Amino acid sequence: DGERRAMGKIKDYFIAQGIEAGDIPKAFVFHEVISVAFAASTWVMCYALQPSLTLARPLRALPLAERAAPVFKRTLEIAAAQTVKMTKRVPMLVKANPERLTLGLAESLMFRGAIKPITFGGKLFLSYKFVQWTKRKSRPVRAASLTLSARRRERGQHPVLVTA
Repeated sequence: DGERRAMGKIKDYFIAQGIEAGDIPKAFVFHEVISVAFAASTWVMCYALQPSLTLARPLRALPLAERAAPVFKRTLEIAAAQTVKMTKRVPMLVKANPERLTLGLAESLMFRGAIKPITFGGKLFLSYKFVQWTKRKSRPVRAASLTLSARRRERGQHPVLVTA
C-alpha cells in the first residue's frame, strides 16, 4: 500500500511537470544518445591527451606504482590484443595504436566514473528539457492540423489519406 502511494506521488509529480508516460521512451532515447556521445568524446580526449602519461607522471616514482607496473603492463598487453581484433572491423580505427586505444578507454571510464554524480543528474535534466522542448515544438503543428481538419469538415471535404 505504501509502495502504491509512493508510485502515485511520483506519477503526480511527473504529470505536474508536464511529463506523461508516452514521453518516457523519447526521454530515454535522448538520455542514451547523450551518454554515448559523452562516452565517445571522453574516449577521444583521453586518447589524444593521455592523462596517465601527462597528469599522473609524478605518481610513477611512488613505490606502489613501481610494484604495480609489471601487472599493469601484462594486463594492458592482453587488453590491447583484444582491441586489435575489434579495431580490424572498424576502418577508422585500423591505423590507431591499440595500446593507446585501450589506455584511453580505461582513462575515460575512470574519468566518467569520477564525475558520474554530476553527469547523471545533468543528463536527466537535459532529457527533461528535451521533452519539454519537443512538446512546445509540436503544439503549433497540432493546432494548425486541427484547424485545417475543422475547415475541411466545414466545407464537407474529407481529409486525404496518404500512404507511404
